[in-house]
Amino acid sequence: MMLYAAFFREGNFRLPMSKFLGDILTKYDIHISQVNALGLPRVTHFEFICRAQKIVLTVEMFNVFYYVTYTDGFYSFNSRTAGVLPCSRNPPKSFHNWKNKFFYIRRGVILIDMHYRAESEGGTEGCACWFVH
Repeated sequence: MMLYAAFFREGNFRLPMSKFLGDILTKYDIHISQVNALGLPRVTHFEFICRAQKIVLTVEMFNVFYYVTYTDGFYSFNSRTAGVLPCSRNPPKSFHNWKNKFFYIRRGVILIDMHYRAESEGGTEGCACWFVH
């Protein structure tokens, strides 16, 4: 499995992967290598905020603040704007050259079974989980 160095650097990704991140990837039916470098920090930042406030993390709560997008072969989580206060005052807008450095990890290091969504499966309209608020 391939992971981008930017996941660790900008996204605060660590191994073993948190259960919450695994729940997000499972619910949206995407593989971690298909998440862009801006999407992962949004998940980890949300997780840090909830843990600091002693709030129980759920995918449903995450979905109140974020929605899945698909651009140029990668998935991301963008902030909702209608009727929801932002989780971050100064979110990062871009990371340049984030795909330049990557490395491989053994398949058994991440203990969830992630689906690698083929390009033919389309974008976010095919995600397994959508919530209406």
